Amino acid sequence: MRFTSPVARDEQEQADYLRELIDALDESAIDAAFVNTFARYDLPHAGADDDRDFDKASFGVVKVLDGGRTGTAYPSLPWEPKAAFHALAEYGRSRIRTSSDPAAAK
Repeated sequence: MRFTSPVARDEQEQADYLRELIDALDESAIDAAFVNTFARYDLPHAGADDDRDFDKASFGVVKVLDGGRTGTAYPSLPWEPKAAFHALAEYGRSRIRTSSDPAAAK
């Protein structure tokens, strides 16, 4: 299976969209939300084989590595963080810093 036409990888667009969604949810009365899929194992990142890099079509916040490869950010795991992963982590850290619990701000 291959892409039949070019598909651009734009991790920053996914991260920006996710951050806008989180900001909108943060301003509402919603207490919790499931915002994305962590990993799409059925849409692996194929490295240099661009027309088989199905991760480009994935809303997963990590790209799943195929062929038994492991990542560099988390060397024993078969995935690498995408920009959306880092956007979620940044949001989580900001929530801890703004907590009303003084111990959580440290």
